[in-house]
Amino acid sequence: MTFQSNIRRASSYQSVQKNSHVLSANPYDLVSILFAELRDSLDAMIESAKRNDHGKMFEFRAKALGILNGLDESLDFEAAGDLAQTLHTIYREAGRRIQAEVGVSFIEKAESAREMLHEIEKSWLAIAPGR
Repeated sequence: MTFQSNIRRASSYQSVQKNSHVLSANPYDLVSILFAELRDSLDAMIESAKRNDHGKMFEFRAKALGILNGLDESLDFEAAGDLAQTLHTIYREAGRRIQAEVGVSFIEKAESAREMLHEIEKSWLAIAPGR
C-alpha cells in the first residue's frame, strides 16, 4: 500500500463522514456546518492569495460565495423581520469584500469579511439549542 493510496483513503473517509453528518443534521446544525465551511473556505482563499496562487484563491472564493449565497437565501424575512434584513445587508457587504479586485488591499478586505462573518457564526453557536 502506497502513501498516496493512504491519503486517498483518508480523504474518502473524511468525505463520507462529512456527508453522513450533513444528512443527519437538523436545520440548526446545517447552518453551523455552513458557517464552518464558509470560514474554512475564506481561510484557504486568504492563504492562497498570500501565496499568489490565484487559481486556488478563485476556487475558494467561488466556494465561499456559494455558501454565503446559500445562507442569504435561507433567511426568512417574514419570521425574522429586521434580523433577517440586517443579516442580508451583512452578507451582501461581506460578498462585496470577498469579490474585491485582487490587488494590494484584497487580503485586507477578505480578512474583514471573514471577521464580520465569524462574529455572526459565534452568535449562532451561542444560541445552540439546549444551551
